[in-house]
Amino acid sequence: MATRRRTSVDAGSPLRSHASVRWLRLLAWLSVVVPLSIYLIFGVIRYGAAQEEAVLRVDRSLRVAHEHAAKVMSASEVLHERVLLLVNSRSLADLRASEAALHEALRARTVDQPQIQSILILDAQGKTLASSRLFPFPVVDMSDGEYFRVHRDGFAGTYLSRPIVTRTSGERVLNLSVAFNDDQGRFGGVVNVAVLTSYFGGFFRDMVAGDPELTMSLFAASGEVYAQWPEMPGDGTRLSAAGPIMQSIHEGGDAARLRGVSSISGEDSYLAYRKVGSYPLFLAAGRDRSPMQQALLGELALLFLVGALPVCALFATATVALRNARIVLSTMEQLEKETETRRRAEEALLQAQKLEALGRLTGGVAHDFNNALMVISNNLFLLRRMAPDVGSKQIESMTRAVKSATNLTRQLLAFSRRQPLVTEHIVLQEKLPPLQGLIAPVLGSKVQLLVIVEPDTAPVQLDLAELELALLNLGINARDAMPSGGTLVIHACNAPADAAASSTPAMVMIEVRDTGTGIAPELLSKVFEPFFTTKAVGQGTGLGLSQVYGMCERVGGRASIASTVGEGTCVTLFIPRAADRATTAATGPAPALVALNKTVVLVEDNEEVAASVVPILESLGCRVTHVDRAVKARDLLEQGTRPDLIVSDVVMPGEMDGVSLAQHIREVWPAQRLLLMTGYAEQLDNIKRMGFDVLPKPCTPQMLHAAILRVCS
Repeated sequence: MATRRRTSVDAGSPLRSHASVRWLRLLAWLSVVVPLSIYLIFGVIRYGAAQEEAVLRVDRSLRVAHEHAAKVMSASEVLHERVLLLVNSRSLADLRASEAALHEALRARTVDQPQIQSILILDAQGKTLASSRLFPFPVVDMSDGEYFRVHRDGFAGTYLSRPIVTRTSGERVLNLSVAFNDDQGRFGGVVNVAVLTSYFGGFFRDMVAGDPELTMSLFAASGEVYAQWPEMPGDGTRLSAAGPIMQSIHEGGDAARLRGVSSISGEDSYLAYRKVGSYPLFLAAGRDRSPMQQALLGELALLFLVGALPVCALFATATVALRNARIVLSTMEQLEKETETRRRAEEALLQAQKLEALGRLTGGVAHDFNNALMVISNNLFLLRRMAPDVGSKQIESMTRAVKSATNLTRQLLAFSRRQPLVTEHIVLQEKLPPLQGLIAPVLGSKVQLLVIVEPDTAPVQLDLAELELALLNLGINARDAMPSGGTLVIHACNAPADAAASSTPAMVMIEVRDTGTGIAPELLSKVFEPFFTTKAVGQGTGLGLSQVYGMCERVGGRASIASTVGEGTCVTLFIPRAADRATTAATGPAPALVALNKTVVLVEDNEEVAASVVPILESLGCRVTHVDRAVKARDLLEQGTRPDLIVSDVVMPGEMDGVSLAQHIREVWPAQRLLLMTGYAEQLDNIKRMGFDVLPKPCTPQMLHAAILRVCS
């Protein structure tokens, strides 16, 4: 036998060595061809990325400039409204007699408005009545002005003038004007707000300081330029009508991305423009393409030089390896076996670490999200109390949205194993059918989903988020087992006594049955083990069925699996029945909360959360003192303050957090009543095990009221 085995190996080795030599020779060529191909592909991808980056920088700059211009125009409109309140429905004599007061009012409105050159009021004949810059203002006939003639001829609304150089100071401005009526309801004159074009130019200069290839311009629909950067000869002239931007505007476009020759720099550029509000006013941004192309060519040249030496070394290494093929082959076979074993172990560990990292991330996000939900929920409660008949439909809609967001947070935390079990009385006839909306998108269009709940199915007591996650995991497994499509049935009913086992309480049975490929009999005993999976590496963690099994065990039930290769798989969840509970009508107003008459110290570092919780506590009849650090609450107690209750957040900056404060109070003032609040779900169980009362965020005013009654009783 030993001789035959040695003969077999000796006969096979030359064949394997010959094949290895051919592959290593091919590898020598590939060591040159593949890097060159990768280099070319990288060049194409990098060129596309550089183009996209340039376009994004143009878009980002345009958005910033557009927002700035919109705010300037909005501020000018506000000035119009305020000045119209001063001059509308007043006689000419009254206005002239009030020039000093008008001047002072106009000046006060431009003190903090650096973009405003002046505010000027003209009468019905175009003569000056008052100005924000000078008092007394000489009476000047400005009836020949463009903006005055437009309003005198009946133009309604705000008029944007072409670029104008002022007669008094020689500054370049754009005028925003609006007409007003006299005491007889007739045309009484014009209020004109002059905006400095240099203000926009300075903003453009500061914004593009770090990108010298970027150009910005503010111009009218006719093409006349108000301001641009960089400043070039021809500033104040029209943009070329043949340019890509003006052509697009003439075709009716209010915003567009373009490529063409810039009217400012004269270079081939990435361009974008956008209309400012409802005005015939546009902002444009552009970036020259040539600097980007030159920088990219330099980068690719450097990459080629750096990569040439490793490629040559790789080719030489492959050539040398041809002479040692037999030794390398035997070594590689042994190494491959060891690597495969280690890779599987490392993959399982990596998946566990990913889940842990995901849990920490979602826990932190949920804390901030829960704070935001608490602010919204509390303010909705206050709105309902202060104005019960105003916007009730909208308030109810927002309340439902807050509840939906809270449930979504719980689902995320349950998926990442960061949500402690919060069992509730669940009527499956109500809760299972809506899960089609959660599971169906995961299955895809090829898989038909049926959810059937028998009418007499008893209620259960469990965590709804855990059940949703379990059914979602089973749905994902079923989808992977039916690549060509099939049917997934979720069927809930009361379990027969023999199916639930006589030694256990009465059970409810949820069957999840698919028409997939099935599972081999020798693997069925392992499917509930953590990290066991039949899927390829990277396609499954092996934790889905273990989560299903763990959920059933935590509520006193169990899970089983049956499968036939080629026919499908059925996973059955056995969950103890819960006692029937009478449902309460959801209609009618919520019962009034009894006044607590307590003194409360609220310890909360989030000002928005505190601003919503304080009025809630006050509406419950509490006298509230708010501090933003745990050490401040400790100092109050050391100074002799003894409130009926301290309500404290858990996570706070500083040397002491909420748990440390609670432990200190327990040691020094054991009689002091304390209630902790936290949005970190994983902290709830830990704090409860320490013996402290804790309330999860977000919590409703009713939950807060009940918790205070419980703690202070």
